[in-house]
Amino acid sequence: MKLRFSRRQPAEPLPAVRPADLRLAVPWYLHPAENPEQWAELMRQAQAGRIAFAVVNVANGPGLADDPYYPGGLDALRQGGVPLHGYVDTDYGARPSAQVLEDISVWKERYDVEGVMFDRVSADPANLGYYKPIAAFARQIGVEVLVGNPGVIPHQDYLETFDVCCVFENVDTVHRRLTTMRRPGDIPPERLWHLVYDVPPGGFESVLERTASQGAALVFATDRGGANPWCGLSAELLHEMDRLGIGARHSTRA
Repeated sequence: MKLRFSRRQPAEPLPAVRPADLRLAVPWYLHPAENPEQWAELMRQAQAGRIAFAVVNVANGPGLADDPYYPGGLDALRQGGVPLHGYVDTDYGARPSAQVLEDISVWKERYDVEGVMFDRVSADPANLGYYKPIAAFARQIGVEVLVGNPGVIPHQDYLETFDVCCVFENVDTVHRRLTTMRRPGDIPPERLWHLVYDVPPGGFESVLERTASQGAALVFATDRGGANPWCGLSAELLHEMDRLGIGARHSTRA
């Protein structure tokens, strides 16, 4: 299911976000040969209406052209209703633009992704000149959805450059400190995303509630940590989403 983005008029009130309104935006840094059952679970969650999109990542980018498993894995996700966004690293504006443009082109030409997620995005307005031409190029070649991940609330111009912005990426202990509203500007909830890792047992309900209270409608949380916490779906997260009825209005199940 495609995301619908709204560009709100300034006089309109921002809608409140309930936990039941949340959807998963999933960083999917997992090869299909590693854990086929997790790939099948992601498709089940898409059918349940819970997946806004998945960020696919072979090896910090689109990987090699001769991978025998990845094309079939992405085709299965797409056919299962998972919108796919390719991972592109920007190293906070330090990565050469030509390499970034090459990754965007490969993702679009080889896998026909719907969107691109730019990781390690700068939050500094001084670096906007790096990102604006990259975003324009992606749109020119047919990339429909641009996601930026500074991991913090960036300068307002970044929020306008990207369709979705990850405004929080950190461990659960830091997420717990979000006790006051930090919603950025006039950005609608479906364009704001929280990523939370190292969630302890029993902590997923509060992650979902806090994310909603911060005015974000996109979330992913995991009990994993380490170098790559984004390698699967946590059973407790799915249990909490079941309990809260998350995804029910988007479900394609009979």
